Amino acid sequence: MSERATPAVMAALKEVLQRQIDAGDPPEARLTLARLLGEGMSDDEAWRWLSAVMLQEMSIMIRDNRPFDRAGYAAALDRLPGLIDR
Repeated sequence: MSERATPAVMAALKEVLQRQIDAGDPPEARLTLARLLGEGMSDDEAWRWLSAVMLQEMSIMIRDNRPFDRAGYAAALDRLPGLIDR
């Protein structure tokens, strides 16, 4: 993220991500968290990366006035911890 999100925004993003992980929808959220942790990333850092992807997707939705792009979101998660760009 180019700018720091407020603690409230980060908490909201983590809540949404936790729901995705719990529901297994999309499965890439849970798989990505497990992969990042398995690669030795700290819990906080892994959640920040996931949150960055979620925030980016939400920003694109607002900017382009379009619905959630599940395939694009999943692809961005799969690229972590690489650069986030779409």
